[in-house]
Formats: sequence, structure tokens, C-alpha cells
Amino acid sequence: MTFYNYILDEFFSSITSLGTPVFYVPVILVFIALKVPFALHVLLALLFVELLCIFIKVMYRKERPVLQARDTLYNKIDANSFPSVHSARISLLAAVICWYYKNPFIFAIGIALVLGVGYSRIYLKRHYAGDVLFGFLIGITAAVITIYIT
Repeated sequence: MTFYNYILDEFFSSITSLGTPVFYVPVILVFIALKVPFALHVLLALLFVELLCIFIKVMYRKERPVLQARDTLYNKIDANSFPSVHSARISLLAAVICWYYKNPFIFAIGIALVLGVGYSRIYLKRHYAGDVLFGFLIGITAAVITIYIT
């Protein structure tokens, strides 16, 4: 591996972490502390997205671009590529925040984060483009429902 590839791998590994609970749980906790009205709805929507994606992964087995061990129950689910849960999470969070704040700067950051996480999943060979696009669709759908009920 070249130094250049190492830097890109580390960069995209950092970007992909924005689609994980390590990122969104503190964001939601800050929103709850600031009494942002949609915070609990988004938390529930994120939990719904998690469960929906796990259900899809259990029902539809699609190998990742780089095969992964299936030695435990968790690994059997995690080894499935479809859909990209990272993409679903970040698109849900970004869409709701962009809708709530209605600020062009926040919108641009939201789009950059969504595209960055989506591309990072493909770059890191964790997903195919279709997995990421379907994850976006799940996240946006959950965001629309969250906005509608808020």
C-alpha cells in the first residue's frame, strides 16, 4: 500500500464514521439538551431505520464487495451488503436537519456529508452503488415521515 492510498483509506474511514451511532447519538443528545423539537422523533426514526435495515439484510442476502466472515449471528447479518445502513442514517439525519434549519450553508454541508458517506462506503469496498442508493432512499423516506409527524 502506498502512502497516498493509506491517507485516502484513513480519510474515507473517518468520513464513513459519520454514518454510525458514534456520530448520531451525540448529535441527538445535543439536540435533546438544546430542546430542539424534532430530536426525539429523529431518534425514533433512526431506531426504525436500524431495525428495517436489519430486517432487509436478514431477508435478502447479498455479499459485500469484499467477503466477510459469517461465524456469529452479528457477522451473518453484517456480512450482507444491502442496504447501506450508514447511507440511510446520514441521509435521514441530514434531511431532517436541513428541513428544520432551512439554511443554504447547512444544506450544502448536509449534501456533502451524505455524498461523502455514500462514496466512502463504495471506496472502502463495503457496498455497491445500489446498496448506497437504496440506503439513501430509506433514510429520505424516514426523514419525510419524521417531518410529517413533527
